[in-house]
Amino acid sequence: MPLPRRSRATVHTVLVSTGLAVMMAAAYAQQQPGRGQGPGGGATVFTGKTAVVDSADMRTSRIRFEAGARTYWHIHTAPQLLLVEEGKGRLQEQGSDPRDIPAGQPVLTKPNVLHWHGAAQDQGATQFSVYSGLLEWKDAVTDDEYTGKTRR
Repeated sequence: MPLPRRSRATVHTVLVSTGLAVMMAAAYAQQQPGRGQGPGGGATVFTGKTAVVDSADMRTSRIRFEAGARTYWHIHTAPQLLLVEEGKGRLQEQGSDPRDIPAGQPVLTKPNVLHWHGAAQDQGATQFSVYSGLLEWKDAVTDDEYTGKTRR
């Protein structure tokens, strides 16, 4: 037997109100006293004088590469931080041989150095990348460059 229109509205209001109350209680419970922004905007979870620096110019990405997949050659005008989160990555900077990067090992590429990155030949990789500045894409990495038979 269907509920009367007024009862449905009451049930809806109670459900929405309960949901909001639960969300607010959960958010409140996650806050820890004495943490967060201190006087003057400084963080209070550090020892010593600290400041949160603006990161609006930073770019991030997470890319899943299948085995053998890679970016094109490219240049960043600022350093790029790469972290293989899982799997096994691969990287080559101009003038160097390609090398595999194990999960958990961060790599900082030099600014203005032509490079590419992706997955190892035998295993995929998920990479997290952070960089600022400009990014300029170049041409595709050949199979011979990827395997190290030829080098730029």
